Amino acid sequence: MGTMCSYVPEEMLHAAGYTPVRLRGSTTPLRQADAHLQSFTCALCRSTLDRLLGGELGLLAGTVFSHTCDTMQALADLWRVNSQHSHFVDCIMQPANLGAPAARDYLIPELERFRERLAAFSGHRADDSALQDSIALYDETRRLVRALQAARARLATTAFFAVLDAAQRMPREQFNPLLGELLAELAAVPETFRRPRLFLAGAVLDEPRLLDLIEKLGAQVTGDDLCSASRHFLDEVGREGDPVQNLADYYLRRPPCPTKFHPNHDPGRWLLDQASQVHADGIIFALEKFCEPHAFDYAQARSLLDDAGVPYLLLEMEQIPSLEALRTRLQAFIEII
Repeated sequence: MGTMCSYVPEEMLHAAGYTPVRLRGSTTPLRQADAHLQSFTCALCRSTLDRLLGGELGLLAGTVFSHTCDTMQALADLWRVNSQHSHFVDCIMQPANLGAPAARDYLIPELERFRERLAAFSGHRADDSALQDSIALYDETRRLVRALQAARARLATTAFFAVLDAAQRMPREQFNPLLGELLAELAAVPETFRRPRLFLAGAVLDEPRLLDLIEKLGAQVTGDDLCSASRHFLDEVGREGDPVQNLADYYLRRPPCPTKFHPNHDPGRWLLDQASQVHADGIIFALEKFCEPHAFDYAQARSLLDDAGVPYLLLEMEQIPSLEALRTRLQAFIEII
């Protein structure tokens, strides 16, 4: 079952008998998406829709969205229109204001609605016990990823992100033991510290060659706040108690992505604190071009970073980026640091 966002409750899909697979963008030239989405929408939405239209996602029983930005909501509608009738499509309407008094009372019934609709499609209703077991499995992944983050200095930057990509595509029953074995092996690997130490911020990073460039230029990524990487594994849901309520509370308390609002969350301060914890020398904003929510967060964070004297670089990632342009800007930024 394909998922398009970290706000999709993977545990519910797993408890219903599906393997959640995070759909990512690609750098393959578009063939059909331009007939459905404007050129000023992000590469993630355009390239995934192009794969659907090209028949490349036939292995999926369905795709689940979460209402984040307007483009993602439009993509969910286009997905319904252009999918086979046997392809399950749903969009979970997470609240935009996570700190609103009615947010919890709204989200719990919305998650229950999704569970019932998924049951009607699959013919199997995941009961609370099955959902609790799935939550425990996915919480184990989150704990293992935290341990991997603590061992980043023992692992190449490209390898670290490859592991997190695998976590979002493999069955967790297979992934968790493999990551446990990797962590045991890494314990005997000496730490390698490079300078400068960089922190990556943004939405999804679908251009792995950027990570390769950073390594070749002698820098090291010591932390990130990417939706497709560490942000996806923040916190734990908790097995005890009502599983649907636990999932709702999880989404309401975790640091929000830029498409959400919480009165107690300052995106600039959060970013600065995260970068400080990993002793980053600079921050790279790897933002999808035309992604307005993340651009708004960048605009808010800039003044705080300027006041703190933290160097930062904005890279607008296009679907088919110019690697030489990226190399030139990265090299200059690293030399300045």
